[in-house]
Amino acid sequence: MGEVTWTSYGTWTTALSSELDGLANDGLAISSAIDNSANKKLFVDIEVYLASVDLSSQSNPAIYIWLIARTDGTNFEDGGSSVEPARMPDAIIPLREVNGAQRVFARMLMTTPDQFKILVQNKTGAALASSGNTVKYNLYGETVA
Repeated sequence: MGEVTWTSYGTWTTALSSELDGLANDGLAISSAIDNSANKKLFVDIEVYLASVDLSSQSNPAIYIWLIARTDGTNFEDGGSSVEPARMPDAIIPLREVNGAQRVFARMLMTTPDQFKILVQNKTGAALASSGNTVKYNLYGETVA
């Protein structure tokens, strides 16, 4: 009987950076298309790094993440810098109620075997820092030995 193991991480890739600078509360930022059609990795881990922002007076600050799928090989589902998707986020990443930088992580989000985009919504209660924020991703899967 085979043993299922993880594939190794590839290189962490920046999906969003300057798009997050000064992003207002409830604001949305979307990445360019990420092509998963060749290697068809099953999962994506996402790292959100927020430069110093004061969330000490906020209640339940979070970052919402959607993976916006290409649904028919041509068109992406609704969601963008001015359109919040009608469905629930794929991940809600809670943040600490502190004044300072934060690095948070969403693991094992299921991808599609085609292209997708990462859509982020600021639900912190405050605007993000004016520079230094990033969203990175890494695709991986499973192998049977």
